[in-house]
Amino acid sequence: MMGANPTEWHAQSVEQVTQLLETDVERGLKEGVVLQLQKQFGPNELKGQRGVNPWKVMLGQLTNGLTVILLVAAVVSFAVQDHAEGGVLAFVIIFNASVGFVQEYRAEKTMDALRRMASPTAKVIRDGGLDRIPSLGVVPGDIIVFEVGDVVPADCRLIEVLNLEVDEAMLTGESLPVAKTVEAIKGENATVGDRLNMVYSSTTLTKGRGKGIAVATGMNTEIGKITKSIAQAGQSSTPMQKRLNRMAYILFAISLLLAVIVFAVNKFEFTTDIIIYAVSLSIAVIPEGLIAVITIVMALGVRRMASQQALVRKLVALESLQAVTNICSDKTGTLTQGKMTVTTLWLPGMEDQYSISGNGWETSGEISVREQAIGAPECLTDLRFRLLVECSALCNSANIVEASEGKVWGDPTEIALQVLAYKLQMGKPTFRTRKEPITEFPFSSAEKRMSMLYRDVARDAFEIYTKGAENVLAICDRLLENGEEVEIASSDEFMQSVSAQIQLMAKQGLRVLVVAYRSVSEKEMGKSVSKWERVDVERNMAFLGLVGIRDTPRPESKVAVDQCYDAGIIVHMLTGDHHDTAMAIAREVGIIRPAPNSAEESVVPMYSPVMTAAEFDALSEAQIDDLNELPLVIARCTPATKVRMIEALHRRKKFAAMTGDGVNDAPSLKKADVGIAMGAGSDVAKQSSEIVLTDNNFATIVMAVSEGRRIFSNIRKFILHLVSTNVGEVIVLIIGLAFKDRNGVSVFPLAPVQILFLNMVTSTPPAMALGVEAASKDTMKVPPHTKGLFGNEVMADMMIYGIIMGSLILTDWVLVIYAFGDNQLGPECNSDRILVECNTVFRARSTIMVAFIWMVLLHAYNCRHPRASLFTAEGGGASNLFTNRLLLWSVLIGALMPIPTVYIPNLNTKIFKQETISWEWAIVVFSVVAFFFLSELYKLIKRTVMTNHVI
Repeated sequence: MMGANPTEWHAQSVEQVTQLLETDVERGLKEGVVLQLQKQFGPNELKGQRGVNPWKVMLGQLTNGLTVILLVAAVVSFAVQDHAEGGVLAFVIIFNASVGFVQEYRAEKTMDALRRMASPTAKVIRDGGLDRIPSLGVVPGDIIVFEVGDVVPADCRLIEVLNLEVDEAMLTGESLPVAKTVEAIKGENATVGDRLNMVYSSTTLTKGRGKGIAVATGMNTEIGKITKSIAQAGQSSTPMQKRLNRMAYILFAISLLLAVIVFAVNKFEFTTDIIIYAVSLSIAVIPEGLIAVITIVMALGVRRMASQQALVRKLVALESLQAVTNICSDKTGTLTQGKMTVTTLWLPGMEDQYSISGNGWETSGEISVREQAIGAPECLTDLRFRLLVECSALCNSANIVEASEGKVWGDPTEIALQVLAYKLQMGKPTFRTRKEPITEFPFSSAEKRMSMLYRDVARDAFEIYTKGAENVLAICDRLLENGEEVEIASSDEFMQSVSAQIQLMAKQGLRVLVVAYRSVSEKEMGKSVSKWERVDVERNMAFLGLVGIRDTPRPESKVAVDQCYDAGIIVHMLTGDHHDTAMAIAREVGIIRPAPNSAEESVVPMYSPVMTAAEFDALSEAQIDDLNELPLVIARCTPATKVRMIEALHRRKKFAAMTGDGVNDAPSLKKADVGIAMGAGSDVAKQSSEIVLTDNNFATIVMAVSEGRRIFSNIRKFILHLVSTNVGEVIVLIIGLAFKDRNGVSVFPLAPVQILFLNMVTSTPPAMALGVEAASKDTMKVPPHTKGLFGNEVMADMMIYGIIMGSLILTDWVLVIYAFGDNQLGPECNSDRILVECNTVFRARSTIMVAFIWMVLLHAYNCRHPRASLFTAEGGGASNLFTNRLLLWSVLIGALMPIPTVYIPNLNTKIFKQETISWEWAIVVFSVVAFFFLSELYKLIKRTVMTNHVI
């Protein structure tokens, strides 16, 4: 089969396309040819539509840096027959991987189910017959028949159209359906939106019918090209992933160094006890519970997000949200409702406009002029107003059953006009007994207007209602004044005044329709109504007025944008709409704001220019980087422009999110640091995103960012808790090597099982409780945190708290053995072979284990706020002491858990290598109180020195 440059199909005549694809517009392809073409081009599908690969999801869980380290540690533990430690580590690894796998696999399966909910089919002509086949089987050269409501199965060159309009918003961003033609489109730079003789895969017919030749299928379609660009866009790790992996490798290196130190201190005698201690010391460096806690906390975050209409496809997306500095959003259906609404009416001679309130397709609203409400009966006393509303209802093919439930059918513009009529209790059903429809003269791309002919039953007269673009003015030669028709005195003045009003409304972001009316009889027309032609009807019309229609912003969009600005997040609008429309919507939702007074302060710049895609794309990367600020609005935006915008933000070291619902959004969704797709959008967009908003609500993004910030803050809290505990352990275990018995063997302050008990049983639950802390009231009032988890303050906190704990624990060890004990370190006290001589050592171990555990539990409350005192509500004390019940119970139960290990016979001596204690409890209490006051002193110093606001 011959081919052609796929970008030139629109430039070819129907005959040329037919010849190139070797098909027949009347009979279609022969079945034998179809089989050959299916082998040549393959199934008509996009790559990546074959379901979810569970092995790939599981592999992603096991390749995390800390997980790899824990695997190595578990293998070593089993190798030296330390089954207790190895078993615990294996449990942690399996538990963490399982939770992460279940969360991501469920999310991917949900997306897969969404993709497969519909089973698309196509009507094709083959061998002279019309067949309905799965869209999968369409091949280039197939003759495809389209009707209203059909989803286009492949890119097609149109060969027949009848009032055909297609919704291409998902591909081009244009909110209005596009009227199609069959004439060849000449010109080298015709964009997808300008190729009016083409229809594209996955777009939807909203009006009329037609026939076309499939010219591209599968990955060769416009959607396929976007999918390829998505595949080429690599996905980098999030900041937290990078830092956790880096931390894992650093800790691994430290653990190896400490193991070498243990062997060196013991003169490289590789006995089982020394090997076990070396492994235990290495494990003490690594926060075993960290991955499990992060996974569980993020899984809980996923559940919270799902309950608030956000499906998280990747757990790490929650962390990514907190760092977002810029959100690049589509307009149609994201910032706006995706529903056309009549908001403005203008009648000739008026200085002002009528404003119509109401959201979307709700059939209730108020009419006002200069913010003064006017009742519907008063408005309808003006014959021009009443006839304009009649025209909206009757020159209309849309149907409304229950608009509030979305039960509407038809072209979005006609739905908007019908909703206007319903608001004034003049919907089409109210005219059924009074107005008899005679003939429809449908909208066409040539005429750019639609007319309906009715018979007024009561007057037995004929009425013509016309609506359309500005060219309707050309068929108007009269006006209505005081209920009477009068001829227009000056055509030029009339055209100038109306054109000025149309331009004014366009600058308000409105699509303007001209409405006209005519009452005529068969006698005046000079022939029977059955013989009236369009040219007879559409003349000598009376101009009624102008109707302004817009894609109304969501009521919550402005609030959401304001919250973004308060949080230091700049919102950009990238849309396929015209410059004036985009600018008007951006002003209304608060993206474009007036410059603040010089005395005022602002978190972010309050002004940035509006540019078209042509202007932005004409700039080189260097010129874009030289701009003081990137544009807040880009109109007539293309997929390539959106990607360039994300790249420009990345060059400025910004962390960018992209929201959208169309296929055209997919490349930038993939390229962005966080891709946020709309649930009502295309499958391609959903596959390219990390988060899907099931309610399609921009305001949900604010909730998602707030949740991401809460989770990040909580992750920082429990990492501080876990790592500072590990620092304390390492200090105790390393310095503890200096305590040697008479045989020159180091006596370990903590036994291996004690270390694991401390890390996993008593340290992990409070850390997990910190992960579910409620969000601070200032969460969305501080700038994004882009410096990662381990800032200077956090690193200092880890070391200081660890040093305080380690020093106090070593002090307890010395007090029990040397100050109040027998000053003896018995032989072989690392085992339970000689209990009598090791009694003091075992009692010291019990003392420091209980003291350490209680300090760790108290430290969890310390970590609720980096600087505020525990005596205050902000610091987690006072009135907030009991707000986190999981933390409260974790601390209370954790404080009791070490007691049985101290007093149960055999369990204490054989497993934990410790002994019962009595007077030592005084040392435990004293050291815990000392830790509390030293922590408060450290926070007091920080509050004095540091002035920046933290949460």
